[in-house]
Amino acid sequence: MMDLLLSVFDRMNLWAWWAISGVILIAELLTGTTYLLWPAAAAFLTGFVALEVLGVSWPVQLVVFAMLSVVLLWAGDRWVRPAMKAGAGSGLNDRSSRMVGQRVVVVADFAAGRGRVKFGDSEWAAETSDGSDPASGATLTIEAINGVVLTVVS
Repeated sequence: MMDLLLSVFDRMNLWAWWAISGVILIAELLTGTTYLLWPAAAAFLTGFVALEVLGVSWPVQLVVFAMLSVVLLWAGDRWVRPAMKAGAGSGLNDRSSRMVGQRVVVVADFAAGRGRVKFGDSEWAAETSDGSDPASGATLTIEAINGVVLTVVS
């Protein structure tokens, strides 16, 4: 049994490492954790180390794979995962969430805390959160969006 295992390791080459990388990537797709992405990348890169012309033995290839896996896991967890989490709440497909905090201009005097404001190239119904009546031309900040009505503050 040990001879069979050693003969398999002796034949490790670029294609074997790339096949391992592919299997790990499939497992990553099934889990979606990003933790398996880094060993897959390490296996892919180790394939270049295993090129026949370099003549690198399989124990060295395994050490390179292990070291690359650790380094890539650390770097991915340190920089890539936080960037992915930060992008999750970007509001890319939710225009209203991106509007909060933006400035608008009053286009008609408010009455009883209600009026109209201009945001970009559109006019919106608006209400002040404190019930005040800003005059036309005043600049306000969007505090919240309730359906098609903006809640604004001075």
